[in-house]
Amino acid sequence: MQAVESQTLILYHTDLRDQWPEEGARALRARLPYLKRLSLGRGQAARASLAGVALALRALARLRGAPVQPRELAFSTQAKPQLAGPGGAPPAWDFSISHSGPFVGCAALGGAQVGFDLEFGSDARLPEWVAREAVVKGAGLGVRALREVQLSAAGATCRGARWHARTLEHFPGAAACLMTSTAVRELVVRAVPLAELFGP
Repeated sequence: MQAVESQTLILYHTDLRDQWPEEGARALRARLPYLKRLSLGRGQAARASLAGVALALRALARLRGAPVQPRELAFSTQAKPQLAGPGGAPPAWDFSISHSGPFVGCAALGGAQVGFDLEFGSDARLPEWVAREAVVKGAGLGVRALREVQLSAAGATCRGARWHARTLEHFPGAAACLMTSTAVRELVVRAVPLAELFGP
C-alpha cells in the first residue's frame, strides 16, 4: 500500500545570536496561558522557548490561512503542545518545536503528525539521535520510547507506525531531522530574523 502524500510541511527557524527584541518578546509572553508563562523562567532557555512559540504561531497561521492566537495553543507536561481544535475536536494541524545552541525551529503540518529535532554539535551519533528524537516528539511519546524507534533509510517505525524522514542542512554545526506520519509533497523553509519574530 502506497502512502498518500500530504500538503506542505512548514519549517520556520531563527538564530538567537541576533539582537533580542525585548518589547515584542514581553508582549507575547504576556499573552501566553498562565502555566506556560510560569514554565518559561529566565535566560537563554526561556528565550529559545518563547522564540519557538512565536515560530509556531507563524507556521500554524500559514497553514491555517488565518492568524493563530497564543491562547489557542495548549501546553501540557504530559503531552506534546498542540493547537486546540474547535469544541475539543482533535487539532487539524500539528507542530513540533526544537532548539539547541543558537538555533530555534518549528515544523508544522496539516492532517498528520510531525516531529522535529535539532542538536547543536559535531558528534557523529547526532544524526541518529535527532532522527529518533523526532519520531518520539512527533508521536507525543516520552523519552523512554527512544529505544522502540527502528531507523531505516526512508525513515523509521515506532509502535507499529511508519515515519517519513527528511534530514536538514539549514543549521550549520548542528544535526536536524523532520519526521512525519505521512509522506509530504513539499517542504517550505524560512529563516525568520529575530527583529521580525514577534511582529505581525
